[in-house]
This record gives sequence, structure tokens and C-alpha cells, in this order.
Amino acid sequence: MAALSALSEKHSSIKLLEIGAAGFLVPARQQQTELLDQGAGTLDDVRENLREMWRANQTFGGIRALTRHLYPLLQKSLSEDLRVVDLGTGSGKFALELVAWASQQQIKLKVFPIDWAPRNLTIARENIGVQPAITLLQADALALPFMPNQIDYFVSSLFVHHFEPDALIVLLRDLYQKARRGIVMSDLTRGTLPLMGFRAIQPIFARHYLTRHDGILSILRAYTPAELLSLAHAAGIDNARVYRDFPWRMTLVAEKSHV
Repeated sequence: MAALSALSEKHSSIKLLEIGAAGFLVPARQQQTELLDQGAGTLDDVRENLREMWRANQTFGGIRALTRHLYPLLQKSLSEDLRVVDLGTGSGKFALELVAWASQQQIKLKVFPIDWAPRNLTIARENIGVQPAITLLQADALALPFMPNQIDYFVSSLFVHHFEPDALIVLLRDLYQKARRGIVMSDLTRGTLPLMGFRAIQPIFARHYLTRHDGILSILRAYTPAELLSLAHAAGIDNARVYRDFPWRMTLVAEKSHV
């Protein structure tokens, strides 16, 4: 794709080649596709996998890593109607949590959970049901059906690691250009300690084979905070910040200053 080669000249390809390199307590980044993305398993397998992922996210700070940055941004505009896109929504449960929180805060909010996988969308529809504030959509994140400034914030959890560096640069650039206010994207960090931690919790939180396999691979496909910040800068987002979140999460935040 022509877009993949249209990188800013000030970010050389030499720097991008360093993405995924091994270091102290950081294994080399893997590129293998996760089983869920390959279409492995039945619908019941997907349902159980997404259930386990949500439970682990709630327990070990994945949801908190996203909301601790997103909620204060949304609270800045109590008098406005806000629109948020949840990329790679999976089970759709984050959209439910976001709408419930907004209702408590008396924030007028519309949420658009998006996923490209029909199986994930089936589970999301089961979980969401009929919610006037939620519109579930099937779409490719690299070809979103939104015009610039139509969406206030693009957000995601456990989504960034699914993209290789060149594609992630294109994605981040497109999201930031389209967003009216900014982007908030949380993910795992790659490292030996996160791998050890995930293996320790497997007997309780990752009993399904899809969760066990893809959980390990997700950590190995993840970026480090420094790598993610470098990719955001390569996408032209000079004001991007990457925050570390306990225990092994990171969150990319880029808010548009003119809003």
C-alpha cells in the first residue's frame, strides 16, 4: 500500500527497524497470528475466550489502565454530546461499562464498538442487547466509516499489538487525524516478567486453550512503551504520551490541544 510508505522523513527506517528488538528482560517481538484471528475454535470457544479475557482485564488493571486516562478527558465536556469508538471491541463489555459510567456522570455519550470479526460481533450483540447509546459496527480499523471530527475519541484495549509497525503507524495517523479530540489506546507491554505473570495466573484466569495460547502470543507481539511512543511520533503525533500502568500495561494518550 502506498500509505504504508508515506512516513515522515524525519523518522528514518533505521529507527523503525529497531522496533521489536530483544533487550534485557525483553524478548524479541513475534509476528505470528493469534489463533482467534485465524478463526480457530467454535463460537462457544470464542465466547469463553472473550469471557476469560474480560475477567482478566478487570482483575489485573487492563480496564483501569484505559479508563484512568479516558474518564478525565470525557469529564471536560459535560455539556456536549460526545462520541467514542471502541476499536476491536471483542465482547463489547467495555462499551457497556463506558455507557453506565457516563450515565452516572450525566455525560451525554454515544459509543460505537467496532470489530472486524463476525464471531466477536455475535458475542458482543449477545452482551449488549438493545442499548440506545450503543451502535455496534463491523469495520476494518484501517478503513473506518467516519469523517474527520465525527468522533471525539478513538479508544482501544488489547488492540495495538495486532498490528505490525508500518500498519500501526498508518492506523495511528488516521485515527488522530479523524478524531475531534484525541485517542486513548491501552495495551500489554512485551517482557519476560509479563510472560511469567501470565503463566502464573493461567490455572484460574486462562483455562481455555485459546486464552492460554493467544495470551502468551499477545505479550510476545506487544510493543514496549518506548517502541509505541516511537511509532506514534513516526505517525506525526508529536504530542503523544505513553504512560505505564500497573502491573504490565501501557496507555498511549494524544489529545488535540486546539479543542
